[in-house]
Amino acid sequence: MVPLVSLQGLRKRFGPFEVLRGITCDIHGRAVGLLGPNGAGKTTLMRVLLGLLAPDGGTATVLGLDVGRDPQAVRARLGYAMEGPDRIPGLSGLESVAYAAELCGIPRRAAVLRAHEVLDLVGLDDARMRAVEAYSTGMHQRVKLAMALVHDPELLLLDEPTSGLDPDSRDDLLALIQRLRDGDGPAVLLSTHLLHDVERTCDTVVIMHEGQVRFSGPLAELQVASTSQYELRIDGEPSAFAAALARAGASVQ
Repeated sequence: MVPLVSLQGLRKRFGPFEVLRGITCDIHGRAVGLLGPNGAGKTTLMRVLLGLLAPDGGTATVLGLDVGRDPQAVRARLGYAMEGPDRIPGLSGLESVAYAAELCGIPRRAAVLRAHEVLDLVGLDDARMRAVEAYSTGMHQRVKLAMALVHDPELLLLDEPTSGLDPDSRDDLLALIQRLRDGDGPAVLLSTHLLHDVERTCDTVVIMHEGQVRFSGPLAELQVASTSQYELRIDGEPSAFAAALARAGASVQ
């Protein structure tokens, strides 16, 4: 099976700072959580996958397509909801999504119809006719999600989608992402620093730290590992402590 994303020795540097440090991994799954603290390199990786940043070394393929060779073909198959503000002042939610559809090559009349469809999908009702400046953070996130879905992508990239949301809005948005995962829409790659968001929405997790991938695989494997393996640092001579653990039935390495 062709992986959603395949990385081979991927590197990206900004001045003296190496943000992506030779990442090699294949990513499979229906809904993938890209998990790590702020500064781990998650957003940079997403922008490389979109062809918005050129890597300084290595290769990245998305849905079997080489990003470096044909970034436009890759972007045509991806939807992207960036972190932070992403709106055009003066437009309504409907106009914003229809405009995104037109940018993807959908004719005006069909773009408006498609905008209504995806706004229905994300649960933005009468508010779609109001100017986006009047929207709450949760409503903005729904519009961004609709804009990312409007051209029917094969893979949806969501960068910190619950950032800035109150608990109720966050729960609603995660439930929406779950419905997308369980339906027949696009696969999802969700970037977040919140483990709870990954556990709610994803079947696969990729953990990043300091520009490297530390774990990649099914979420269930991580959950088993996290409850059965521990790394301990002992002050002084560890042999007596290790012997006590062994007598209790633990495996010590």
